[in-house]
Amino acid sequence: MNQTQKARFKVVGMYCTSCKPIIEYQLKGNEAIKNIDTDFMTDSVIVEYDPTLITKERIKERLENSGYKFIRVSR
Repeated sequence: MNQTQKARFKVVGMYCTSCKPIIEYQLKGNEAIKNIDTDFMTDSVIVEYDPTLITKERIKERLENSGYKFIRVSR
């Protein structure tokens, strides 16, 4: 069984709960993504993923397709 990792991204420009589905849509349906936790109150997205299938950089690229700017913070 593969180990999952988590990556935390700071979102620039996320102001309300309606932003959440727009952001999460970019990662939905990808077998490498195990969980997405989007919190507009803290302007953050935490993505749990399989590092053998996708990289943090690729996650960031896909998230930015939503039109928001993302900065990877830690993890």
